Amino acid sequence: MKLSVVVPAFNEARRILPSLERIFSYLEKQAYDHEVLVVDDGSTDSTTAVVREHFGQQPTLRLLSYKPNRGKGYAVRHGALHARGSWVLLTDADLSTPIEELPKLSAALEQGFDLAIGSRALPGSEVRKRQNLLRERAGKLFNWWVRLVVGLPFRDTQCGFKLFQRERLAPVWEHLSVDRFAFDVELLAVALALGRKVAEVPVIWTNVPDSTVSLWRGLEAYFEVWRIRKHVQELRALSLQVSKANSPPVLK
Repeated sequence: MKLSVVVPAFNEARRILPSLERIFSYLEKQAYDHEVLVVDDGSTDSTTAVVREHFGQQPTLRLLSYKPNRGKGYAVRHGALHARGSWVLLTDADLSTPIEELPKLSAALEQGFDLAIGSRALPGSEVRKRQNLLRERAGKLFNWWVRLVVGLPFRDTQCGFKLFQRERLAPVWEHLSVDRFAFDVELLAVALALGRKVAEVPVIWTNVPDSTVSLWRGLEAYFEVWRIRKHVQELRALSLQVSKANSPPVLK
């Protein structure tokens, strides 16, 4: 088995090095092969230069970069589509969920799930440092909105720690178009619409200051959720048509 770790990064020059050191330290102790893909999402700081300077000789590092900034959703898709591992882990550059939580998600895939998502909102989740009150309430309101509009059953869609089987999710990426904050919602909604099995798993999470997501971007996500609802409805209707077309004729 080979694991690909995708790390989207936007203006992370100040804090990405400790995260990468921790990721490589953990992976090098494991029995499976691995690669780490850092996706520089059009950073205006020295993110690419810093990663190249300190990890340029690391054989399992792949650095992907482009201009201009497109958004975290685009960066994640870009990394996932370039991944070569049979399993792919998505993790934030600040490691708000530590890499050592990976076995919790791996266990879900070993049980037959196609996608496992880390959650800060389940019994067993451990939030070691909370967000400020405004962001925490905004996050809860957004999750309520997602459940109301899209009907997702999950308590937390926005935790950046996610693990999936690459081949099983390959068809999902073809139907994704959201580039920014609501990307996670679209990923989960489309995965379920295409019949993929998704597990929500409690994890450790620590708020890291200096979030690169503005509250304005968060407000934009409410409108994106409406577009996701329509997109998923169309996808389900298309899947139903295909299913009926492929069904054997009924003899009377």
